[in-house]
Amino acid sequence: AVVNAANNHLRLGTGVAGALAKSGGGAIQEECDEILRRDGPIKVGEAAITGGGKLRARFVIHAAAMGDVPVSPESIRNATRSALELAEQHGVRSIAFPILGTGVGGFPFSEAARIMVEEIRDFVSTDPGMESIVFFGYTPDQAATLRRYLS
Repeated sequence: AVVNAANNHLRLGTGVAGALAKSGGGAIQEECDEILRRDGPIKVGEAAITGGGKLRARFVIHAAAMGDVPVSPESIRNATRSALELAEQHGVRSIAFPILGTGVGGFPFSEAARIMVEEIRDFVSTDPGMESIVFFGYTPDQAATLRRYLS
């Protein structure tokens, strides 16, 4: 699975969401629209799951760290946990995460990375079934920050 840094209205606009929409095709947004029609917007801090469309990933997990309310440490922590729980429920053993809330949301990358690494470590300490967790960033500085928190 790949995690989308989503808004709680599940609109695939720019950043990670835009890249997923472009590469994965219209099916991902169509599934998001169906979730909205059926259930309404998800809460900030929650996640929703769709198929991967044309992506090699089987699923896209839309982790909403922002939307109707601004990004916060709590929304990043909760969205990360929600994404991991959905992955577990769907038998996902390999997942790729962007650092949530740092693009359009404007949250400091270093702080968001620290929060996410803490939450993921806590999760895998109680559920060791996840085989691979990958983080991705856009710059060498972001990669260095991630390596620092992971060491």
